[in-house]
Amino acid sequence: MPITNVVFDFGAVLAWPPSSAACERLRENAGIPKDVLMSRYFRRRAEYDHDSISAIDYWRSIVEGFPAENDEALLARLALMDVEAWSEPNRATVDWLPVLKDAGFVLALLSNMPGSFWDVLQHQVEWLRLFDHTVISGKVQISKPSREIFELLLGVLACDADEVLFLDDSEANVSAARDVGLHAEVYNAFDGGLASIAKRYSLPLPAEPQPDPARLQDTACAPHLSTHLPR
Repeated sequence: MPITNVVFDFGAVLAWPPSSAACERLRENAGIPKDVLMSRYFRRRAEYDHDSISAIDYWRSIVEGFPAENDEALLARLALMDVEAWSEPNRATVDWLPVLKDAGFVLALLSNMPGSFWDVLQHQVEWLRLFDHTVISGKVQISKPSREIFELLLGVLACDADEVLFLDDSEANVSAARDVGLHAEVYNAFDGGLASIAKRYSLPLPAEPQPDPARLQDTACAPHLSTHLPR
């Protein structure tokens, strides 16, 4: 069956991971060394994405042992700064959204993201309104690559699995989606290749503008991507 639904991950697909400058702002406001921020930032991120811990407790775990640990106002401000750090659009995918929409495709967002994070993000980022459906891990308490979240997605879309194309930067998530029967491709803002994916599935071609070379080199705050990128 032809593709009728295109589903996107958020981080590293629709938006760039935090830049070095954004990480520095977080570090400076948190009052902690950079190595502490980077060693702790992803340590409990999966729990945060699942809404197993609050934004305050997540940031408290990062600044533990430093003065910010007991400053709830500062912890709340760091949580908002974190949303801002993940809000830099990847023009290749974001500019493709209205093209797909105008061509009649159903658009969905499937992201591992804290519920509180999403509550802020959806009001700040206008292009998120282009999506017909959203499935956010923190809202449903199920995270990728669990099979259950893809089955939930299909229920929301009310379509057959082979009508769906899913783009994610994680090979594990893509593999899990394929196991449920979805078409799925690994994509990230650093590697590109969106036009090739569109051609493979006979979708409208994206413009896929070339990112600033300096941004392509800025993987210091995206260690899960830095490990396999030729930088």
